[in-house]
Amino acid sequence: MATLIPEVAGLGLAVAFTSPGSVVTVIALLSMSNGVRRAIAFICGWILAIGVIAVLMIFVFHGEDFGSRHTTPSRGASALEVLLGSLLLLVSFRGYRRPAQQTKSQSPPKWLDRIDRTHWALSIAVGAFMLTFTLTVAAVAEILKANVGAVDAAVASLVFALTSIVTIAAPVVVVLVAPDRSARVLATWKAWLLEHARSIALILLIVIGVFLIVRGAYDLAA
Repeated sequence: MATLIPEVAGLGLAVAFTSPGSVVTVIALLSMSNGVRRAIAFICGWILAIGVIAVLMIFVFHGEDFGSRHTTPSRGASALEVLLGSLLLLVSFRGYRRPAQQTKSQSPPKWLDRIDRTHWALSIAVGAFMLTFTLTVAAVAEILKANVGAVDAAVASLVFALTSIVTIAAPVVVVLVAPDRSARVLATWKAWLLEHARSIALILLIVIGVFLIVRGAYDLAA
Protein backbone atom coordinates (compact mmCIF):
# COMPACT_ATOMS: atom_id res chain seq x y z
CA MET A 1 0.00 0.00 0.00
CA ALA A 2 2.93 2.32 0.75
CA THR A 3 4.07 2.18 -2.89
CA LEU A 4 0.57 1.86 -4.38
CA ILE A 5 -0.64 5.30 -3.24
CA PRO A 6 2.21 7.24 -4.92
CA GLU A 7 1.72 5.16 -8.09
CA VAL A 8 -2.01 5.81 -8.41
CA ALA A 9 -1.52 9.44 -7.41
CA GLY A 10 1.04 9.78 -10.21
CA LEU A 11 -1.36 8.22 -12.71
CA GLY A 12 -4.11 10.50 -11.45
CA LEU A 13 -1.92 13.54 -12.06
CA ALA A 14 -1.08 12.11 -15.48
CA VAL A 15 -4.81 12.05 -16.27
CA ALA A 16 -5.15 15.61 -14.99
CA PHE A 17 -2.32 17.06 -17.05
CA THR A 18 -3.01 15.12 -20.25
CA SER A 19 -6.60 16.43 -20.33
CA PRO A 20 -6.26 20.10 -21.35
CA GLY A 21 -9.35 19.69 -23.52
CA SER A 22 -11.36 18.85 -20.42
CA VAL A 23 -10.09 21.99 -18.68
CA VAL A 24 -11.18 24.08 -21.68
CA THR A 25 -14.58 22.36 -21.53
CA VAL A 26 -14.99 23.24 -17.85
CA ILE A 27 -14.04 26.86 -18.57
CA ALA A 28 -16.62 26.95 -21.37
CA LEU A 29 -19.28 25.45 -19.09
CA LEU A 30 -18.58 28.11 -16.46
CA SER A 31 -19.40 30.81 -19.00
CA MET A 32 -22.89 29.38 -19.61
CA SER A 33 -26.12 29.74 -17.66
CA ASN A 34 -25.88 27.78 -14.39
CA GLY A 35 -22.17 27.65 -15.13
CA VAL A 36 -20.97 26.54 -11.69
CA ARG A 37 -23.62 23.81 -11.57
CA ARG A 38 -22.58 22.60 -15.02
CA ALA A 39 -18.89 22.55 -14.10
CA ILE A 40 -19.48 20.72 -10.83
CA ALA A 41 -21.76 18.24 -12.62
CA PHE A 42 -18.95 17.65 -15.14
CA ILE A 43 -16.52 16.86 -12.32
CA CYS A 44 -19.09 14.60 -10.63
CA GLY A 45 -19.59 12.68 -13.88
CA TRP A 46 -15.80 12.29 -14.19
CA ILE A 47 -15.54 10.91 -10.63
CA LEU A 48 -18.63 8.73 -11.15
CA ALA A 49 -17.00 7.06 -14.15
CA ILE A 50 -13.91 6.31 -12.06
CA GLY A 51 -16.15 4.98 -9.29
CA VAL A 52 -17.97 2.61 -11.64
CA ILE A 53 -14.66 1.22 -12.93
CA ALA A 54 -13.38 0.87 -9.34
CA VAL A 55 -16.51 -0.97 -8.19
CA LEU A 56 -16.30 -3.35 -11.13
CA MET A 57 -12.64 -3.93 -10.29
CA ILE A 58 -13.29 -4.67 -6.62
CA PHE A 59 -16.27 -7.00 -7.13
CA VAL A 60 -15.55 -8.68 -10.47
CA PHE A 61 -11.94 -9.51 -9.67
CA HIS A 62 -12.49 -10.20 -5.96
CA GLY A 63 -10.64 -13.38 -4.96
CA GLU A 64 -8.25 -13.41 -7.94
CA ASP A 65 -4.58 -13.93 -7.04
CA PHE A 66 -2.61 -10.87 -8.10
CA GLY A 67 -0.06 -11.31 -5.31
CA SER A 68 2.71 -12.85 -7.41
CA ARG A 69 4.12 -11.73 -10.74
CA HIS A 70 3.91 -15.34 -11.89
CA THR A 71 0.18 -15.83 -11.43
CA THR A 72 -2.05 -15.70 -14.49
CA PRO A 73 -4.13 -12.71 -13.27
CA SER A 74 -1.00 -10.70 -12.42
CA ARG A 75 0.62 -11.46 -15.75
CA GLY A 76 -2.62 -10.51 -17.46
CA ALA A 77 -2.57 -7.14 -15.68
CA SER A 78 1.05 -6.60 -16.74
CA ALA A 79 0.20 -7.49 -20.34
CA LEU A 80 -2.67 -5.00 -20.16
CA GLU A 81 -0.22 -2.29 -19.09
CA VAL A 82 2.00 -3.05 -22.08
CA LEU A 83 -1.05 -2.91 -24.36
CA LEU A 84 -2.24 0.40 -22.90
CA GLY A 85 1.26 1.90 -23.13
CA SER A 86 1.48 0.84 -26.78
CA LEU A 87 -1.93 2.38 -27.43
CA LEU A 88 -0.80 5.68 -25.90
CA LEU A 89 2.32 5.70 -28.07
CA LEU A 90 0.21 4.97 -31.16
CA VAL A 91 -2.17 7.83 -30.35
CA SER A 92 0.82 10.14 -29.73
CA PHE A 93 2.45 9.13 -33.01
CA ARG A 94 -0.75 9.79 -34.95
CA GLY A 95 -1.13 13.15 -33.25
CA TYR A 96 2.45 14.05 -34.11
CA ARG A 97 1.94 13.07 -37.75
CA ARG A 98 -1.18 15.22 -38.06
CA PRO A 99 -0.57 18.18 -40.39
CA ALA A 100 0.29 21.35 -38.51
CA GLN A 101 -2.35 23.46 -40.28
CA GLN A 102 -5.06 21.33 -38.68
CA THR A 103 -3.98 22.26 -35.16
CA LYS A 104 -2.81 25.89 -35.38
CA SER A 105 -6.19 27.53 -35.01
CA GLN A 106 -7.79 25.52 -32.27
CA SER A 107 -11.09 26.43 -30.68
CA PRO A 108 -13.48 24.76 -28.26
CA PRO A 109 -15.58 21.93 -29.75
CA LYS A 110 -18.67 23.14 -31.61
CA TRP A 111 -20.93 20.81 -29.64
CA LEU A 112 -20.29 22.96 -26.54
CA ASP A 113 -22.41 25.69 -28.13
CA ARG A 114 -25.43 23.37 -27.96
CA ILE A 115 -24.83 22.37 -24.33
CA ASP A 116 -25.97 25.81 -23.13
CA ARG A 117 -29.47 25.02 -24.39
CA THR A 118 -29.71 21.80 -22.36
CA HIS A 119 -30.29 21.04 -18.69
CA TRP A 120 -27.18 21.52 -16.54
CA ALA A 121 -27.33 17.87 -15.37
CA LEU A 122 -26.32 16.72 -18.87
CA SER A 123 -22.79 17.82 -17.93
CA ILE A 124 -22.57 14.69 -15.76
CA ALA A 125 -22.61 12.55 -18.89
CA VAL A 126 -20.12 14.88 -20.60
CA GLY A 127 -17.70 14.56 -17.68
CA ALA A 128 -17.99 10.77 -17.62
CA PHE A 129 -17.40 10.58 -21.37
CA MET A 130 -14.34 12.84 -21.32
CA LEU A 131 -12.47 10.85 -18.65
CA THR A 132 -9.17 9.45 -19.92
CA PHE A 133 -10.15 5.78 -19.75
CA THR A 134 -6.78 4.45 -20.92
CA LEU A 135 -4.91 5.81 -17.91
CA THR A 136 -7.81 4.96 -15.61
CA VAL A 137 -7.60 1.32 -16.64
CA ALA A 138 -3.82 1.49 -16.12
CA ALA A 139 -4.44 2.69 -12.55
CA VAL A 140 -6.89 -0.19 -12.06
CA ALA A 141 -4.21 -2.62 -13.23
CA GLU A 142 -1.76 -1.20 -10.67
CA ILE A 143 -4.32 -1.62 -7.88
CA LEU A 144 -5.03 -5.19 -8.95
CA LYS A 145 -1.33 -6.06 -9.04
CA ALA A 146 -0.89 -4.67 -5.51
CA ASN A 147 -3.28 -7.41 -4.34
CA VAL A 148 -4.77 -5.26 -1.55
CA GLY A 149 -8.09 -5.68 0.24
CA ALA A 150 -11.35 -4.05 -0.80
CA VAL A 151 -10.96 -1.12 1.60
CA ASP A 152 -7.40 -0.37 0.50
CA ALA A 153 -8.45 -0.69 -3.14
CA ALA A 154 -11.27 1.81 -2.51
CA VAL A 155 -8.82 4.23 -0.84
CA ALA A 156 -6.38 3.92 -3.74
CA SER A 157 -9.23 4.54 -6.20
CA LEU A 158 -10.26 7.64 -4.23
CA VAL A 159 -6.69 8.97 -4.31
CA PHE A 160 -6.60 8.42 -8.06
CA ALA A 161 -9.95 10.16 -8.52
CA LEU A 162 -9.00 13.20 -6.43
CA THR A 163 -5.63 13.70 -8.11
CA SER A 164 -7.19 13.28 -11.56
CA ILE A 165 -9.48 16.30 -11.05
CA VAL A 166 -6.76 18.76 -10.01
CA THR A 167 -6.79 20.62 -13.33
CA ILE A 168 -10.51 20.45 -14.11
CA ALA A 169 -11.42 21.64 -10.60
CA ALA A 170 -9.04 24.62 -10.74
CA PRO A 171 -11.34 26.84 -12.89
CA VAL A 172 -14.24 26.22 -10.49
CA VAL A 173 -12.05 27.19 -7.53
CA VAL A 174 -11.06 30.41 -9.32
CA VAL A 175 -14.72 31.32 -9.92
CA LEU A 176 -15.70 30.62 -6.31
CA VAL A 177 -12.69 32.29 -4.67
CA ALA A 178 -12.21 35.28 -6.98
CA PRO A 179 -15.44 35.83 -8.95
CA ASP A 180 -14.53 39.40 -9.91
CA ARG A 181 -11.26 38.38 -11.59
CA SER A 182 -12.29 34.93 -12.75
CA ALA A 183 -13.39 35.92 -16.27
CA ARG A 184 -10.01 37.47 -17.10
CA VAL A 185 -8.01 34.68 -15.47
CA LEU A 186 -9.97 31.91 -17.16
CA ALA A 187 -9.80 33.64 -20.53
CA THR A 188 -6.00 33.66 -20.21
CA TRP A 189 -5.93 29.99 -19.22
CA LYS A 190 -8.23 29.08 -22.08
CA ALA A 191 -6.13 30.90 -24.70
CA TRP A 192 -2.92 29.30 -23.41
CA LEU A 193 -4.42 25.81 -23.33
CA LEU A 194 -5.87 26.09 -26.83
CA GLU A 195 -2.45 27.07 -28.12
CA HIS A 196 -0.37 24.50 -26.23
CA ALA A 197 -2.81 21.65 -25.52
CA ARG A 198 -1.54 19.42 -28.34
CA SER A 199 2.13 19.69 -27.36
CA ILE A 200 1.39 19.13 -23.67
CA ALA A 201 -0.72 16.03 -24.31
CA LEU A 202 1.71 14.50 -26.83
CA ILE A 203 4.78 14.84 -24.62
CA LEU A 204 3.07 13.50 -21.50
CA LEU A 205 1.35 10.63 -23.33
CA ILE A 206 4.68 9.52 -24.82
CA VAL A 207 6.36 9.56 -21.39
CA ILE A 208 3.48 7.70 -19.73
CA GLY A 209 3.23 5.20 -22.61
CA VAL A 210 6.92 4.34 -22.33
CA PHE A 211 6.59 4.02 -18.54
CA LEU A 212 3.66 1.60 -18.81
CA ILE A 213 5.41 -0.52 -21.44
CA VAL A 214 8.63 -0.74 -19.40
CA ARG A 215 6.76 -1.42 -16.16
CA GLY A 216 4.56 -4.13 -17.66
CA ALA A 217 7.38 -5.75 -19.63
CA TYR A 218 9.61 -5.85 -16.55
CA ASP A 219 6.92 -7.63 -14.53
CA LEU A 220 6.30 -10.09 -17.36
CA ALA A 221 9.99 -10.89 -17.64
CA ALA A 222 10.52 -11.25 -13.90
